[in-house]
Amino acid sequence: MESPDPGGPLSDAEVQELTRLLARLASHDLDQWENWRIDTSHGPVFMSISRKLLPGWPEDAFTTIWPMPGHLAKDRPRGWTVWRQDDNGNRYEVSRHDSRTEADSTAARMEARGHKQTYWVARSA
Repeated sequence: MESPDPGGPLSDAEVQELTRLLARLASHDLDQWENWRIDTSHGPVFMSISRKLLPGWPEDAFTTIWPMPGHLAKDRPRGWTVWRQDDNGNRYEVSRHDSRTEADSTAARMEARGHKQTYWVARSA
């Protein structure tokens, strides 16, 4: 059975991969709709994917994620990286940001969660 804790927030690369996988699901595997429940430490999250708009929902209430918009594209320059080191000493890239302020804010938000990990900001390579 999968661990109930899925890990930390998604990195930019993981968001891009999730977007690509959802586009494949929608293009090849989605019949009419899917309804999913994900139990989290903050309570259940309910997700619905449908080929039609739900009654009362305007189309402009939805954000286009495929084809991938520029703000999610891999080649977008981002000068600051938030890093995480877990309690075993393993280091992981968490996210990339255009400004140091944005990166510092993300790192502070992660640190405030009270995990055993350490977060820091460095210039992107």
